Amino acid sequence: MNQTEPKLTDVERMNITSAIDFLVPYVHSIVKISSEVDLPIDDFKKEIIDLYFTINSEDNGRIEASAKHNNFEFSLLYTGTRSFVLKVDGINTFSGFAFMETNKGMNIHDDLNSNNEHISNILMKQFLKYYKSPYLVTDVYKKFILEGKSFI
Repeated sequence: MNQTEPKLTDVERMNITSAIDFLVPYVHSIVKISSEVDLPIDDFKKEIIDLYFTINSEDNGRIEASAKHNNFEFSLLYTGTRSFVLKVDGINTFSGFAFMETNKGMNIHDDLNSNNEHISNILMKQFLKYYKSPYLVTDVYKKFILEGKSFI
């Protein structure tokens, strides 16, 4: 039996494009801040808050922060200069998308959510395509940074 992959609707295609335009520069920004050498802890906290993260706990330089934007949940554990774990999970529209990056490397997959695998798989492939290469800051991302509002 030969199964065909479901076709994306125009709305799904537009949502994936908007998600990539937001997600790639946003994740790059988080990783850049988390990887900076000689960044004082107070400056790190300010910069992460400027990306609309909430600091959930702080203890002896160990910071746990989270955010929820555009159908993605972000969790960040920062334990000092160049020592971090960033996890991104798709929710709702992007359920099944999962990305994790640490100071040691990254892991990405779609968990084949039974009702959403075609969207999460395409999102995963597009994210990898653009995340691994130089990617310009998009108007979608600039608008998010200025307004701090979700739009997907």
